Amino acid sequence: MVEMREKAVVYFGSMQTKSASAEHSLASKFDEIVNKLGIKDVVKGKRVAIKIHLGSNLGYTTVHPFLVGRLVKAIKAAGGNPYLMDIIEQYHTAIDRGYTPEVLGAQIFPVAGIADNYFVTKDIHFKNLEKIEMGGFCKDADVLIDLSHVKGHNTVGFGGAVKNLAIGCYTQRTRWALHHTMQYDKYWDAEKSKDAEELVKVCPYGAIKYSNGKLRVEFDMCNQCMRCVHADKDGCLRIQPQNFLAFPEAMAITTQFVLSHFDKDKVFFINVATNITEYCDCWGFTTGNILPDVGFLGSNDILAVDKASLDLLADKPLIRENVSRNLEIIDNPKLHPFARIHGPWKDPYNTIKFGEKYGLGNPNYELVEVLPAGPEQKWPPAFFPDLVNVI
Repeated sequence: MVEMREKAVVYFGSMQTKSASAEHSLASKFDEIVNKLGIKDVVKGKRVAIKIHLGSNLGYTTVHPFLVGRLVKAIKAAGGNPYLMDIIEQYHTAIDRGYTPEVLGAQIFPVAGIADNYFVTKDIHFKNLEKIEMGGFCKDADVLIDLSHVKGHNTVGFGGAVKNLAIGCYTQRTRWALHHTMQYDKYWDAEKSKDAEELVKVCPYGAIKYSNGKLRVEFDMCNQCMRCVHADKDGCLRIQPQNFLAFPEAMAITTQFVLSHFDKDKVFFINVATNITEYCDCWGFTTGNILPDVGFLGSNDILAVDKASLDLLADKPLIRENVSRNLEIIDNPKLHPFARIHGPWKDPYNTIKFGEKYGLGNPNYELVEVLPAGPEQKWPPAFFPDLVNVI
């Protein structure tokens, strides 16, 4: 018998507004989602960690400091003690994007401390990932708010609520180790190989490296075009799904450890699906939006909020002219727009599937719109004048 689960509620504030007024503005929709989630009911006297992505270098499409400040004010008004956290690399230049205690109303901390050595450890034994180190500032919180920017991701197709915790709550050592799981399953046979240098040349993305007799595929940058496999005359190279799927499964494992530190009613997820770029904010630059803005989503369930974000984007047109010229667009309508630029085996729904495998949440959801715009206005016949010639 298939177990029937209740649907998780996802609150949604769309980009469509009922009126050109503060009451129906996007910020008001964000505030309403915060209210609906019940955050204010549980934060009194509690340490409240807000996990955000601070960005770096020339990137500026992270969650706007104004919205972060709205969330901080709501928590403080309800008696909570909020602080913000992110990885050590992003912390030092947060001021460049307007993330300061003065603007936000709360302190900002590196998730594992200023030396990246304040953490709790768990033994894992997944592929070549032996242990994980979760930042101590995450552990110290009573309440966790996962405030994420939705965007593409070159390793896993998509970055949202799961990615924000899976990567952003850990030490640099752990983050690199997660990426290294993609190298665990053998894909190159050195004994068969006679044409390694040719395989390097045939990859248009520079994803194949050959040095000191060893070939390495940088799966983070591979879009599975299979040009290398087609050119391989020795049968020495295999491009296979398991190398790509290692990363989203590892993310599910690290997210599970984060969530295990909190009661279910003390964790909240808000996704900001605007300024949707092709790469993660950690790259440190902003390119054009590759998908239209859809709005804000909030839930008490991490898989529901991520799946709803993906579903809302699934039928949106890829803004082809904004895709960087070094990325190849795959003309396959069956693929999610994110997979059309990062490859079929980086299907963003893999994050949801592995999240379900490790019990992170419920991907079955009900979308509840806040401050809906309603139907388009029906106007009586109008008699507008022509343009005025002012010369």
